Amino acid sequence: MLVEIYKSIRDRPIYDAARYAWRANLRRAKKVDYVLAVYNGEIVGAFTPTEWLSAIPANFPDFPDTPPGRIGFRGDEAPAEVQTRYLRKRAPAKKRGDQREFHYYGGG
Repeated sequence: MLVEIYKSIRDRPIYDAARYAWRANLRRAKKVDYVLAVYNGEIVGAFTPTEWLSAIPANFPDFPDTPPGRIGFRGDEAPAEVQTRYLRKRAPAKKRGDQREFHYYGGG
């Protein structure tokens, strides 16, 4: 899963920007192996989600409120081989007109 962190990176580490408040399907998100953070078309973070949760204050107390229906994850940095494969590489191009801030690739 690729997540674009343009707006959420301002005052947060890449991990925090990547893990919070996506309008994604929780059931589908639970199937992804890795979350790749994309900034300006470049992959800048790779994470292994261990738990997906509703993006509510009880689950993410240090984050701002968000509209209902969004999700976030808790996890770790992806293994070194995944980091080597993806970090500092260009993200796949989006389809013309695609405005979503997250994208599933592969079997997700």
